[in-house]
Amino acid sequence: MSGKTFLYTGGYTMPTKLGSGETVDPGCPGIICFSWDEEQGTLTRLHTTREGADNTTWVMIDPKGMTLYAVNEMKQFGDAEGGAVAAYRIDPENGKITYIGRQVSAGTDPCHLTMAADGKYVICANYSGGSFGSFPVREDGSLAPLACLLRHVGSGPDSSRQEMPHPHQILHAPGEAGDTCVYIADLGLDQLVCYDVDPGTGWLQPSKRPPVCAKPGQGSRHACFNADGTRLYVITEMACEVNVYRYDPATGENELLQIISAMGTRVSENDQECLGAEIHIGPTGKQLYASVRRSNHIAVFDIGQDGTLTLKQTIRSGGEIPRDFIISPGGNYLLAGNQDTGNIVIFRIDPADGTLSVHGECREAQGATVLALCCIG
Repeated sequence: MSGKTFLYTGGYTMPTKLGSGETVDPGCPGIICFSWDEEQGTLTRLHTTREGADNTTWVMIDPKGMTLYAVNEMKQFGDAEGGAVAAYRIDPENGKITYIGRQVSAGTDPCHLTMAADGKYVICANYSGGSFGSFPVREDGSLAPLACLLRHVGSGPDSSRQEMPHPHQILHAPGEAGDTCVYIADLGLDQLVCYDVDPGTGWLQPSKRPPVCAKPGQGSRHACFNADGTRLYVITEMACEVNVYRYDPATGENELLQIISAMGTRVSENDQECLGAEIHIGPTGKQLYASVRRSNHIAVFDIGQDGTLTLKQTIRSGGEIPRDFIISPGGNYLLAGNQDTGNIVIFRIDPADGTLSVHGECREAQGATVLALCCIG
């Protein structure tokens, strides 16, 4: 079992109207498992699991590599309004997953998951429901019913996209605060709002840490902290810009330092139709990567000594709608999942300057909206 790495993808298994307005056709057969070879930079498709895998547009692996959790991004689950969160047991020998069960999310279109730092709770964001909540994790990895459910209130200036709150990501605060604090990135409110997680009950309570505010109408989507937690980077979906914030890990006090476009010279027929998607810092901490849909590219930024960004490169994602991407465990590759063309393009990361070049491609990732790695041994 030593040294095995598996990659899991999910996506839309039924026609679904998205928050951005379009209806996506089903292209995903369920949760697909691949093996990843870091030395060769290649993916090999192994298994597909359909049970419980309805619209699994986000999947997450628990830190022990024993359980996979997936959202069911739906508006109705059985007799209940909302979607669900499913749990699967991972076979460490071959990566195959076995369905354990699922719980209703009590909000429509769940879109993101994270696990509490102590591993006792899975926290879910419901995009269209404007809500988020926590599920207790049982000893076998299955989920108990919701322990807590909260809803944001308010709206943003864009009435077509920000008519109400739209939680899109749950992000742990950096450092020791991350043991008990999470931020909810809300596209509808243009904010990241902080909550304290009660380790005894799993309840989420408003934190004293101030929100991280974007400019009105930008649409905060996903974010990441640098290694020491003093800089926060937010990809905005509607503006296709990256916001850079000075951040105090001790108090959560923050200040917007920079707004920089992720577009570069990569434009679609209409810039306003492009959508920011994912964001990650590279393996050396000196570069930041962001993906943009519809223009279908990856932007590469250099991170300066003060944490601000300089656009270094834009490169085609090799397909359509690069909704998610990840950095390989060894830091040698960036893997970009293209939702509408069903392929994963593997980019080599130059160890000297962090720029990307196409290394290979896997064409067996039908409808991939998310990529999640599981390292065994």
